[in-house]
Amino acid sequence: MGKLIIVTGVPGAGKSTVLVESWKQVEKDLHYSIVSFGTEMLTLCMEAGLVTDRDDMRNLSADAQEEMQWRTTKRIVERPENILLDTHCTIKTGSGSYLPGFTPRMLERMSPKAIILVDAHEAEIRGRRRLDKSRPLRSIESNEDILEHKLINRAYAAAFSARSSCLLRIIQNNTGEFDRAVQEFVSTIRFIGIDQYSQPVG
Repeated sequence: MGKLIIVTGVPGAGKSTVLVESWKQVEKDLHYSIVSFGTEMLTLCMEAGLVTDRDDMRNLSADAQEEMQWRTTKRIVERPENILLDTHCTIKTGSGSYLPGFTPRMLERMSPKAIILVDAHEAEIRGRRRLDKSRPLRSIESNEDILEHKLINRAYAAAFSARSSCLLRIIQNNTGEFDRAVQEFVSTIRFIGIDQYSQPVG
């Protein structure tokens, strides 16, 4: 595996949108691949017969979550390229409690070079969720619940950064700030750089 950058944020913060636009601006010279941790884990969970869709993963037991996270980690680090890992700092379970998105052994195995947390005001996040018809109704939540999740995400991101001795960057993506958010994201990727040996030949 080349260099790995963790990209995270609560649902509705615009994490994936900022990530994809930033990737488009650097793909020709920095050669990163976007990998979705959730998609990789869903594939493994479905292969194991544990779930039928992505939302089912929230209701896995803590032990099952940790085991499948570890299997997913091992699959991802086998990839040779530089990776932008689209994922979550925490998983909000069906009971309303939180599970860490990474365990110590996952962070040790991945050895991330940076954690980029894309954030937005809780009212903005709630509004985006309401407009996104693909999201389940339970994801709407109150501003207070979203704020709680945001604060917990920041705490976990800081802890993960300290554990990995890697860079932490928090990027705001409120209305009217998208272009600036992308610029900040791109500057962070360029600061980290790439592993030269991982660039595709030709």
